[in-house]
This record gives sequence, structure tokens and C-alpha cells, in this order.
Amino acid sequence: MYLLRSISVFVFSIFLFSCAQQDGSLEDVSTGLYEKGGMSYLDKDATVPAKIYFGYDSYLLSSMSEGTLDLQVTWMDQNPSKYILIEGHCDERGTREYNLALGERRANAVREYLTSMGIAEDRVNIVSYGKERPDVEGSYDDAWTKNRRSVTTLDVDR
Repeated sequence: MYLLRSISVFVFSIFLFSCAQQDGSLEDVSTGLYEKGGMSYLDKDATVPAKIYFGYDSYLLSSMSEGTLDLQVTWMDQNPSKYILIEGHCDERGTREYNLALGERRANAVREYLTSMGIAEDRVNIVSYGKERPDVEGSYDDAWTKNRRSVTTLDVDR
């Protein structure tokens, strides 16, 4: 049993090592995002954050969110062949239907901002996951705050 566990740990370690980039960040092949220090980024240099956060029951963009989206606009301008998918997410409170609608409003707010800054509409798709894909599990303020978000991912289907 000990030998089997040791072999499993060894194989898993090799897998993690093979996923590591030279700068220490990891790429999630399903979304094209780079993960580093618990944060998600569009670029491997970890300078363009992929997530923005919203207030309770809100889809209004804060000035901090707009600053992050400005970085995304610059990245999109530098990567004209990339298409993105904006995911809208909510915390667990409220009905499934309500949160799907709120998640869609959040994703739309991000799309509208990006297109108002010159990104072509056909490069931006949206999806709402409502409360179905929490970033943090739990029923407490910090979890709710981190789950009220949008995430800009690469649209790997295009």
C-alpha cells in the first residue's frame, strides 16, 4: 500500500512539473487562463487579471473593475486573433433563475465596456453560470464576495 501511494505521489508530481511554465505559473488548458498565486490571468506574465468583482445584487462596474478591463482591452488589442468568453457568476443567495439573469447582466456589463473601448463585438461572447460554479465554497461574506464576479476566458470553441 505504501509503495502504491508513493508511486501515485511521484506520478502526480511529474504531472504538476510538466504543467509548470518557466515563470512558475500554470495554464488551465480548458480556458487558456494562467493561474498564479490564487489569481487568474489572461497572459503568462500574470499582468492582465481575468476576474472582476461586483457588489451584492449589482452589475455595476467599479473604477477598479474598469482598470482591470482597460488592461484586458490592451491585451485584446495586442492579440487580435483571440476571442473571449465572459462568464457571469453570482453568490449562492437568491433563486437559480434570478442568479442566471444577474450573471448575464454582469457579463453584459463587461462586454458593453469592452466594446465601448473598441473591441469588436464579434470577438466577445457571454455566458451566465449564475450560482452554479462558485469560486469559493461556503456561506459566509468572503465566499459570497469572491463568487460575485465575471471571468474573461479565451473562447476556445472559436
